[in-house]
Amino acid sequence: MHTLISFLGSSRFDPATGYRKARYRFPDGHVAETPFISLALAQQLQPDRVLILGTRGSMWPALIEHGLQGSPAAEDLRLRLMEASEQQAVTQADLDALAQVARDALGREVSLHLIPYADSADGQREILDLIAREVTRGRVSFDVTHGFRHLAMLGMLSAFMLSHARNLEVEGLWYGALDMTDRDSGLTPVVRLDGMLATKRWLSALVRLDASGDFSVFAPLLKADGLEANEANRLTRAWGLLMQNNVADAVRELQPLQRRLQTPLGGTSELFRETLRKRLRWCEARDLGEQQRLLALQALKRGDLLRASLLGFEAFLSRQVLDQGGNPAVHEDKERAQKAFREELHAGDHADWKKDAFHLLNNVRNACAHGTRPKNPKHQKLLKNPDLLADSLQTALGRLNTP
Repeated sequence: MHTLISFLGSSRFDPATGYRKARYRFPDGHVAETPFISLALAQQLQPDRVLILGTRGSMWPALIEHGLQGSPAAEDLRLRLMEASEQQAVTQADLDALAQVARDALGREVSLHLIPYADSADGQREILDLIAREVTRGRVSFDVTHGFRHLAMLGMLSAFMLSHARNLEVEGLWYGALDMTDRDSGLTPVVRLDGMLATKRWLSALVRLDASGDFSVFAPLLKADGLEANEANRLTRAWGLLMQNNVADAVRELQPLQRRLQTPLGGTSELFRETLRKRLRWCEARDLGEQQRLLALQALKRGDLLRASLLGFEAFLSRQVLDQGGNPAVHEDKERAQKAFREELHAGDHADWKKDAFHLLNNVRNACAHGTRPKNPKHQKLLKNPDLLADSLQTALGRLNTP
């Protein structure tokens, strides 16, 4: 199901010439002369359904005069709508009758709805709610040419809402740029505003990254702008590995992509290339211990205490293994390093701060993972105060992972 959504504005009716027309030139070169671009846009896009929203004073008669004429019933309705629109008295019953004429003429489903002037927060929410109720599945295109300027903004906001809240595919944002009409040819360009939608998708993906750490959300955005699928899918594969706490293999997936991100990308991705590189810079750290520590700090920043303590403790173990010349990816080397460190603690070979930091990370990790209270009273109090616990973890991460 593909739905075209359009706002219908108002226009002065000239008894001699009718409603003001424009000669719209579409990106493929097609030219259509009409006072209401959505009629031409419907012919271009061939949607399954057209949803038109307008106020009591919108130019509803123009739909008949320039696209739906042909029957005495349509002419009677046009005359009635002309009088009603001039008096800003069009009713939903009038639009229901017009919708039937439109369905017969266009050969597709047509829905017409009255909307408020959106001059208040309640009115704006009412329009967004109407669009959300009317479009629940499939693909959607928006025409934001007509209507008040703030209705165009609501149209774009609706596109973002349907894209993210309903997970619908927004195919395009269309705008007939009347102010850009060429003086010589008289042609008005039809502009696609998809770049704005792509930018919003990137911004939303960054918000998701900061909230969850999930960088796989960038894979489809990069592919949409022409990055090779195998390169973009490294993000998906690496995130899956991180969810298994397999940092080493995740780094091996990401490092080639980091090198690719040193060169320009296509489309909107280029605007965010450096931002993405910075968010993934942890994979360029000198060794596994430092990579785990940086990931732990990222988790701590977004309030994920479980992953912060888990990765922080793993970072410490990796540092101990590396200092002993072992391989952090080998389980036996990690077990040997942890046993040696505990023996050193018991022998008093380390300062109290390092002993306290080690036990903090270990106890918080166990408490968060298993939902049990640590035996240490100090740690029990910390777990009841997330802000103080976060500060303590930050300090522990810095102390334990200093090479």
